[in-house]
Amino acid sequence: MECKETLKLLNAYVDELLSWKENEVVDRHLKACSDCDCEYHQLKSLKQLMSSVQRREPPQDLALRMKIKASKRNGNVMLQRASSKLQDFLRAIAIPAFSGVALTFLFFVVLLSTFFTGANLNASDKDIPLTLVTEPRVRSLYMSQFVQLQDFVSVREPITVETYVGIDGRIISYKILNGPQDRATIRSLDQFFFFEVSFDPATSFGRPISGKIVLSLMFFPTTNNKIDVIG
Repeated sequence: MECKETLKLLNAYVDELLSWKENEVVDRHLKACSDCDCEYHQLKSLKQLMSSVQRREPPQDLALRMKIKASKRNGNVMLQRASSKLQDFLRAIAIPAFSGVALTFLFFVVLLSTFFTGANLNASDKDIPLTLVTEPRVRSLYMSQFVQLQDFVSVREPITVETYVGIDGRIISYKILNGPQDRATIRSLDQFFFFEVSFDPATSFGRPISGKIVLSLMFFPTTNNKIDVIG
């Protein structure tokens, strides 16, 4: 028998697992081959050393600790699954929720705009405005000898004027936005605004405040010369 075949059977030879015929063949080879015999004694010494080592007993609470670790792991798995389901749910409602918030905000803005800039329908001059903030309004308009209407005879288009009204309903100042701005026109506008027209002041929560209003003045050259105020 060659050394290679002997080394393959050497482990079983040490454990006495070979048949009597194989055991006899290996025994003869070990007596004839010093290298294989040396390998045999090293393997035999190692097995004897390992058999002399005492077997360590597992801790008594090993089973309990393993159960606790398994329970924690199962809890973490359940938590991860719940977190994943929650994230999926939030993703599903994220877009509808954002749309709902946007629509609510838009409705709120529109509602506020109706309070601050809403028009008073079917209202008379004696009605109290229900809106929170109102603009100045023309209260009365009358003509006297102080206004030189002939200064407006050459005007064939409206004169657009932005007027600033105080809390007492009187003109503070004005600015011509569109129309002639010669001295004669400005003089007539001064006389007209400061002597011939009165205003209801702007209000905030029912209290008078200063404000501004844009008016268009049109002169109609008739026998009863008059100025029409559009504002």
